[in-house]
Amino acid sequence: MMKKIAILLAVLSFYILPEGARGKDEAPYLKFCGANGTIFGSCHLLFTGKSTYLLDCGLFQEEGYPKAEVQRKNLFLAFEPRSIDAIFVTHSHADHIGKIPYLVKKGFTGKIYCTETTAEVAREMLRLYAWIFSKDSPIYDDNHVEMTIQHLVPCKLDRVYTLPDGLEFRFLEAGHILGSAMIDLDWQYEGENYSLAFTGDFGNPFSPLLRPAARLDEVDYLICESTYGNRLHNDFASDINRFRNIINDTVKKGGKVLIPAYILSRTQKILYFLNELIEGRSFDRSFDVYVDSRYANRITEIYRDNPELYDEETRAAMKIRDLPLSFRGLKEYKPRQPLTGPAVIIAPSGMVNVGNIQEHLKRYLPDPRSAVIFVGFQPEGMLGRMILDGTKWVYIHGEKIPVRASAHYLSSFSGHADYSQIIEWLNKFKRIGKIFVVHGQPDSSRDFARSIEAQTPFEAYVPRFLEKIYLSGSSESEDPEVTNPDQKIP
Repeated sequence: MMKKIAILLAVLSFYILPEGARGKDEAPYLKFCGANGTIFGSCHLLFTGKSTYLLDCGLFQEEGYPKAEVQRKNLFLAFEPRSIDAIFVTHSHADHIGKIPYLVKKGFTGKIYCTETTAEVAREMLRLYAWIFSKDSPIYDDNHVEMTIQHLVPCKLDRVYTLPDGLEFRFLEAGHILGSAMIDLDWQYEGENYSLAFTGDFGNPFSPLLRPAARLDEVDYLICESTYGNRLHNDFASDINRFRNIINDTVKKGGKVLIPAYILSRTQKILYFLNELIEGRSFDRSFDVYVDSRYANRITEIYRDNPELYDEETRAAMKIRDLPLSFRGLKEYKPRQPLTGPAVIIAPSGMVNVGNIQEHLKRYLPDPRSAVIFVGFQPEGMLGRMILDGTKWVYIHGEKIPVRASAHYLSSFSGHADYSQIIEWLNKFKRIGKIFVVHGQPDSSRDFARSIEAQTPFEAYVPRFLEKIYLSGSSESEDPEVTNPDQKIP
């Protein structure tokens, strides 16, 4: 009986006591609280020996799970929100910031550090997430979002900031979306120096418009994403040619080109490509381009207002011509129906399981003159994957829709680097003590860790969900101690 009571108290202490207040936990450690075995829910807890920080805190959005299961995972917290001293945010995608208002709702009162542009984008995106939740998943509401916005602390890229406990941090360009950044942290504990970096989402170096990811020389510990940990992008130039040819062929027939796209980043990238092709006179006839998303159009305005974050090629081009996200025929509103003549329609969501794009799919999938261009990965079992795989019928809003439009997938439009591109970046480091591989499907993370150890001089490890890893100072040579309480989400 006494043994059962002791076990119960130990389990309760894991959830009740603040991080950093459980015996040995006065030593620095990492605890992996999300994006382990999945690409969603990025959340990593760092205890420095003095303070407790989060690196991102995003929503679980894995497709194929029942809504109740997704909500249960998003309501679970592996820590007491009041015990978190501050949060460092890499960028404003929902799987990186979307859970923070829930922390605020549960008592988090600390500061949220991010780049200046991430703060600007986050104000729009968090309000969008609250609107989405208002429909069927009341995790938090508008009031919690507005409270969260008050906690944002905009920081400049490449500037070192020092917190009261002595921790130094800086944000470095990640090249993923506008304002995205890697986090570089340095601190001391009991006379030892510690350094940790987190890639967040690592940008595709061939992706246009934004600057490439910054370089680092050395770090004790690196948390690295693995979204494309075992996949390579298609040839970028080849995909651009396919993009042009699909649109050209479709509009010549008088059809509609439907492009399901995420509101943040992917829509703006498509506009950039269209602008380049239209100004280069790559199409045989003119057509209108509709962006059917109020929030996407707001984000596009933020992109237009921050040209200092564009890459050198784009900024040089801007000196001799107009903005890269504006062109004749661009209509930033929902097209009126019936829409006559050829057109390109960009609308959310990227996986077509929800969002404005479904209305256009219902109308134009039966038209053999039309085409759907997918510019993001479509998981098995999802509506987008069914269309890509050549199904003859789909159900949208309970209605059976024949599929006669052609379907195409362009993988190089992704904002993530593939595994070879990250390997190339890693090989420019002089030293990395240990790499923790996160933010990937199980096979993707596992294969990427193996590629790191085969193709770089560095060690890689794939942490499990809720695994806690104690860190050693840079002057110590032994491996960090690993513990795994094997906790299950209740």
